[in-house]
Amino acid sequence: MLDPIGPLRPEVYWRRRAVAFGAVLLAIALAVWGVIALAGALVPAASQQAGTHGGAPPPQAAAPPAAPPACGDRDLRITAEPVRPEIPAGEPVGLRMVITNTGPVDCVRDTGRMLREVVVSTADGKRFWSSNDCQTESSNEMPVLAPGESVRNELEWTGVASTPEASPEQCAAKRETAPAGDYVVGARLGGLISQPTPFRLT
Repeated sequence: MLDPIGPLRPEVYWRRRAVAFGAVLLAIALAVWGVIALAGALVPAASQQAGTHGGAPPPQAAAPPAAPPACGDRDLRITAEPVRPEIPAGEPVGLRMVITNTGPVDCVRDTGRMLREVVVSTADGKRFWSSNDCQTESSNEMPVLAPGESVRNELEWTGVASTPEASPEQCAAKRETAPAGDYVVGARLGGLISQPTPFRLT
């Protein structure tokens, strides 16, 4: 089968076979080179993707913000004031206590119900009524105050007298009603005391 058969000389047929065989070898070599080149291009891309995503360290969680410091007495100003400067005697009197941060930074202060007090006195300084007399309610209040920010606590005085450490029976009994005249109201938060503010019952 290997002997060339035909009208031409044998070397012609051998030359044709050599050319065909060479073409087949060239095609095989090109195919192998293409496969190797494609594999070489895919491997760096996969390595780069793994380095970008899989190998990157996880993001660090943000640290929680630090809690603001406690407000010292020197960082606060408290005032007490009537809602109106003149009120008819016998009518409820609206009062408010204002706590203001006068410091340079945010701070937090315990202003719970048992730490703050509003006191009404006569013009000559006699204690007549306190918001803490006959008071058993407590509260947990810890406001954060920005510089210049205020928190207000409003209450109503019914115009009756009170005494410290009164019994429940004394608190429930009929008590003296404030007559017309001049009064002052002051406030306290722990050891911080306000200046008195005058008002009048007419």
